[in-house]
Amino acid sequence: MIAILDPALFAVRGDVRVGELDAINLMCRRDGLRIPRLSEYWDPLWTEFGRPFEQSLPAQAKHALQQLRANGSDDGDIPAFDDAKVWRRGFSQMFGSLHSDWMKRMALAIARAASTEQPVVLLTRKVVGRNTQLRVAGGTTLEEITRWVVYVQPKRVGPKSVPCVHHPRNLIHRWTTRLDWRLPAREDSARYPFCPPLQWSIHTTQVCRTVESKPAWVDCQGNGWARPNIAGGVGNHWDVFIRVPTLEQRIGLSQINVVEFGSPEGRVGDIHHVPADKKPYLKDVGWSCP
Repeated sequence: MIAILDPALFAVRGDVRVGELDAINLMCRRDGLRIPRLSEYWDPLWTEFGRPFEQSLPAQAKHALQQLRANGSDDGDIPAFDDAKVWRRGFSQMFGSLHSDWMKRMALAIARAASTEQPVVLLTRKVVGRNTQLRVAGGTTLEEITRWVVYVQPKRVGPKSVPCVHHPRNLIHRWTTRLDWRLPAREDSARYPFCPPLQWSIHTTQVCRTVESKPAWVDCQGNGWARPNIAGGVGNHWDVFIRVPTLEQRIGLSQINVVEFGSPEGRVGDIHHVPADKKPYLKDVGWSCP
């Protein structure tokens, strides 16, 4: 799988966490991502963004960035791309705020990679106002992803969709490119998995809405998954509002707390905790995706 680096990864900022860079290096090692040094964008990427970004980093983060650059591989086996104009979609949203050349550079680089038989992903980060927006209500916040795929059509090749990957889990469960990677999946052997809408990748498919006055991810049955009302969105679980009457009868409650993926508190997809006054009514039988 070929990966292209988003310049936004190297935006100088005060909240850089080494984990953001380590996650990309992990994907290269564990998932076999290949980052070719495509001439269409590689040198300007490191000159305009990589160098000032590196100068702003502490020592440990500099090492992770240097490792990322070292992961770059030769691009000689990827045929040159001589089409000066490429049909594209989503590039204005992702790169329009950068120097005017960057939409063209990224389109040519991604189109060149996509003209091979290998799958291609764009390694990016979530930035509010660029590819995410915040939905805040009921004391909770949901970070809605507004751009999870870009499209190109290389010469003599049909349209190609390129997922925007911001977390290693995106490579395992593609629906997490649009929805939250912390949602428990069926493949996690979750007792209460999040079952994504069947057409989650289509822009017109509603994947989040207000449930019980809270912004929530909506599963294929219409149940709402909201962050707990805890400062900073922490809590290691999801507040799940059951909207299907038959399912509510099976579980015994209309709202349960389910352990999120990555939580140190319990097994992913299990019941996280039950308020004392609700314990007599809970039938912990779980559910499966349709």
